[in-house]
Amino acid sequence: GVPVDLALALHSDAGVTALDSIIGTLLIYSSKNDAKETIYANGVSREVARELADYIQSEIVNDVRHIFAPEWTRRSLYDKSYSESRVPNVPAVIVELLSHQNYSDMHYGHDPRFKFLVSRSIYKGVLKYLHAQDSTTYCVHPLPVCDFSIQACGEDELLLRWKARIDSLEPTAIARRYWVQCK
Repeated sequence: GVPVDLALALHSDAGVTALDSIIGTLLIYSSKNDAKETIYANGVSREVARELADYIQSEIVNDVRHIFAPEWTRRSLYDKSYSESRVPNVPAVIVELLSHQNYSDMHYGHDPRFKFLVSRSIYKGVLKYLHAQDSTTYCVHPLPVCDFSIQACGEDELLLRWKARIDSLEPTAIARRYWVQCK
């Protein structure tokens, strides 16, 4: 009974190059299912999977270029018949993030900051895609706080301090308040 809006597959086999330059990111969607149908069960064209792919790829490439590698390659949006994108009866894409066979890509692929950035980029792409389908506004979740500290101020009092982290890539990611929960 849980609605499924879309499906994602994350891969790291985007190709190889003899020169060990950055391979970059490509996305794959399928405009036809096994029966060669071009419409999902809900009556929506399977071409919306291309829109999903474009949102996700745009977020990944833009964010990686701004924070890590200006030369990061935006590769194609492929309409290919792979089971991960062809079989689901909802918009589905394969994110070929980088090439695990390529040192230049894996230099970034092993960096936890890169992994966090890309995860957030995928989240933002999905969020923007879903809100575009409904023509509604969105607000990206703010980044975790930084410089967190706790100071004892008495027998039963603690002073909590932190700083908001500004997301230079996403203007909607602003915390309006914080909720501190004690257990």
